Amino acid sequence: MKKIFLLMVIMALLASAAFAQTAPLKSPGSRIIGGFKYEEFELNLPEVGVEVDRVELKNGMILYLYEDHRLPIVNVYGLIRCGSIFDPPEKDGLSGLVGTVMRTGGSKTISGDSLSILLEFIGGSLETWIRSEEGGAQLNVLSQDLDMGLKLFADLLRNPAFPQEKLDLAKVDLKNSIKRRNDQPGSITERFFNHTIYGDHPFGRILEWASVKTITPEDLHEYHRRFFAPNNMMVAISGDFKKADLIKKFEKYFGDWKKSDYPVPPYPPVAFSFKPGVYLVKKDINQANIRIGQLGVRRGNPDKYAIDLLNYILGGGSFTSRLTSRVRSDEGLAYSTGSSFSTNSRDYGTFYAYCQTKSSTAYKATRIISEEIEKIRNEGVTEQELKEARDAVINRFVFTFDNPAKIVQSLINLEFDGYPADYYKTYLDNYRQVTMEQVKAVAQKYLQPDSLTYLIVGKPETFDKPLDEFGTVTTIELTDPVLE
Repeated sequence: MKKIFLLMVIMALLASAAFAQTAPLKSPGSRIIGGFKYEEFELNLPEVGVEVDRVELKNGMILYLYEDHRLPIVNVYGLIRCGSIFDPPEKDGLSGLVGTVMRTGGSKTISGDSLSILLEFIGGSLETWIRSEEGGAQLNVLSQDLDMGLKLFADLLRNPAFPQEKLDLAKVDLKNSIKRRNDQPGSITERFFNHTIYGDHPFGRILEWASVKTITPEDLHEYHRRFFAPNNMMVAISGDFKKADLIKKFEKYFGDWKKSDYPVPPYPPVAFSFKPGVYLVKKDINQANIRIGQLGVRRGNPDKYAIDLLNYILGGGSFTSRLTSRVRSDEGLAYSTGSSFSTNSRDYGTFYAYCQTKSSTAYKATRIISEEIEKIRNEGVTEQELKEARDAVINRFVFTFDNPAKIVQSLINLEFDGYPADYYKTYLDNYRQVTMEQVKAVAQKYLQPDSLTYLIVGKPETFDKPLDEFGTVTTIELTDPVLE
């Protein structure tokens, strides 16, 4: 770990140097750092089967154990195969409520409020959540309180109470969120972009009060019975413990938890299709929120490394990206601009470029972003751009593993997501081997200008020019949500 910390410091200095090299003027310090000579960075992570132990209990629960005795703390991080992707349309929002009320409602033996008081007394924390394709729970306690913490952790996961009053409070929070959903142009842009791209797939659904209000405590219990089982769960533990003692504690608190005979249902597939055109969401504001994109790739795509570097150069590289340089620095059209290209989605993720600009430059900003997408697709990138992108991606990667909890969580995520255990051994080399020709090839393969979706939130009559040259215009009226 000392080596990793030292490398973190060196990488931070080198990242600063890489940025300084792109600046018009270099400070004396940046010139000194820029002249440093250093060996190529190699990532040496603890390995499963060496420093990290993988243990499977008789009931199918998988544990990853990483002992680290430098501080008297233990971090427990559990993953459950579930997610909002499995919510039926008529019960949309169910998963999120399960994740929230599991913690606020407590277990059948201790209320959520009492649990909070107890955790505060011992200086610990225990949280639960459910996202789109996974659920989770995390416990942090002093090592002296590990037995108590694991008892609470197991009790909450195995025997949640889901009381009506806590469910009602969570539903009120969701209702207020739905009520305010048209207040922020950024959230409107994201919501309608995803809905346009994904349609009725769970990734594209727009949460409505009609589906939330009918959810009952029994729905939460049924969801828990369906997905929460030891053979559907993996747990990463790091910190100040002894392996043999910890396994005994898990067998004590989880050993009699019975396996589930129900497999995780198949994930609803994303229909791969483009939705070209301009979609205008009318809102009386003096800015235009612009998002331009399309469906991208699935997890495991062999072009991931070239795509990541392509995106960094186009708009993902903060101040060094082409979009920032042109849209923000050269033209002064936007403070926030960039791009995103998901390469870690189980099913098809999205590519998009974005910016927020004043209404009077909406067309100009849209045109420039379109031009930059065309340019990188047709002309590729320079050797200097590729080098800077490669160095930046590699240098910042070390921060993914800057403490024991992150390390063991990253390793357990590999198995949870279906990657091989040695995935990280060749990870950095895969970036180093990307060529200019490969970046251009993936740009031409995955960026399809004629198939782009243009989603703009704003007041069209105040734009500098109509946007119909980018495709057929569809106007979307922004209506108030139904809250009855």
